[in-house]
Amino acid sequence: MFIRFRTASTLDFVNLYYVVVFNTSGNGQPVLATSINSFANYSFELIFGGTSVGGAAYQVIQIVANGTSTNGGYQQISVPTQPQFVTNFNPNSNGTGNEFTFTFNRLLLSPLVTPSPGPTVSPGAPPTTSPGVSTLWDLNFFSTNLQGTPIDAISNNGVQDVSFNAMVTTTATSDQVFTKPNPPPIQVSNQSAQVMVVEVINTP
Repeated sequence: MFIRFRTASTLDFVNLYYVVVFNTSGNGQPVLATSINSFANYSFELIFGGTSVGGAAYQVIQIVANGTSTNGGYQQISVPTQPQFVTNFNPNSNGTGNEFTFTFNRLLLSPLVTPSPGPTVSPGAPPTTSPGVSTLWDLNFFSTNLQGTPIDAISNNGVQDVSFNAMVTTTATSDQVFTKPNPPPIQVSNQSAQVMVVEVINTP
């Protein structure tokens, strides 16, 4: 899977996070910036930035519900980096400093804790996703401050937008580009946090 993430001004990997959120449960429900505290429909977060030095970095977080109760809260579990599943991370892919690209094998999003109940895996199915991960993924794309508070999202109405949902079927080839009008309908003061373009390319 290939992700392109572009902002209005130079990326700030020290003072901001750029977050790609995945719902890999297969329930088809969107992952929203307004749900960042409840983690409703969150399965994984791919987080770029927040480093204490100028160099860019990334981390993978799995979101797991505590127990079977819907009110039991959630855990954030750091997934160890697996370089063999990362094809390329270019923090300045367009040469102007406001775009990064990330190419990875979907097995990078491998649950340390398998949600229950998990999907049934057919015998002999190709290992393109991990056990506990569906082939229907919902994605969203945010910028946040270092406390994890959303600043902007790719949807036209920013972090308050509850209608946006990028859906990817991992068994099908697709290329989706989401572009905001310029100037965007909802503008944020920090242009490094203003999300303008996101592209997602999936190859089975």
